[in-house]
Amino acid sequence: MEDTKVKKGKKAVKKILITIISLTVIAVLALTCTTTIKQGHVGAVYDRFKKGIQDYTLSEGLNFKAPWQSVNEFPISIETVYMSKDKREGSEADESITISCSDGSLNADLTFSYRFKIEDIPKVQRQYRGKDGQEIINTVLRGQLRSWISEVTKNYSTMEVHLTKKEVVNEKLTEHLNGKSKKYGVMFENVSLAETRASKEVQAAIEKRQQISQEVEQQRLQLEKAEIGKQAAQLEAERKVIQAEGDKKANEIKAQGLDERILKEMYINKWDGKLPQVMDSNSSLMLDMNK
Repeated sequence: MEDTKVKKGKKAVKKILITIISLTVIAVLALTCTTTIKQGHVGAVYDRFKKGIQDYTLSEGLNFKAPWQSVNEFPISIETVYMSKDKREGSEADESITISCSDGSLNADLTFSYRFKIEDIPKVQRQYRGKDGQEIINTVLRGQLRSWISEVTKNYSTMEVHLTKKEVVNEKLTEHLNGKSKKYGVMFENVSLAETRASKEVQAAIEKRQQISQEVEQQRLQLEKAEIGKQAAQLEAERKVIQAEGDKKANEIKAQGLDERILKEMYINKWDGKLPQVMDSNSSLMLDMNK
């Protein structure tokens, strides 16, 4: 009887061990044969036995893979990065950049939105083997951005970058950086110098140029106003001359048309049939009714 219990006990232990081993194998397979890609990302596959980087990518969600394959993720939806002077939006203590302008330099906070082009990801992964999208941005592109941005801002003055042409500069930055980043498979949706800061000396120079610019603008407006007044006076004078000439011609035409016969007809039309009661020898108007 005891032997039977022992045998049953051994069988139960054996089943438990088999179950544990099976679950362990399943867990290992689940870990090594599947991968989960975050939303808005794709996975670049590296195969140790099939010529390295594969030409396909894994879509977001749960994917199956071979145990000897490794996967690096790349964002294909828009990601935004803040490089600011203070701690905000994930920026480190001070990631602001110094940019060169045609007449000095400025300190600036940089904001950029980017994504990887899905068709270029296998090529990028071959070029930077072992690095995922985030590493490529942080270790490669961030260093390049500073020099790329100065390639644009050096064509503008500090006042233009800081104040008067900020939108134009940001548009040029986005265009220029997209040209530079093609080989990295990155597309910039927006690049912006969110905030710029000038030294006291540069700020004083900017304010002085602003003052001079305002004074020049006021003088220009005054000259335009004076010129408009001059043109208005000239037009009024010309109008009066034209009117006078018109009146003169009208009077000449009118005078030419008033001959003796017309005057008589006008007089008769207005005459009431009564002769004047008083006439002197100087009265010169004598009408011959037979004519």
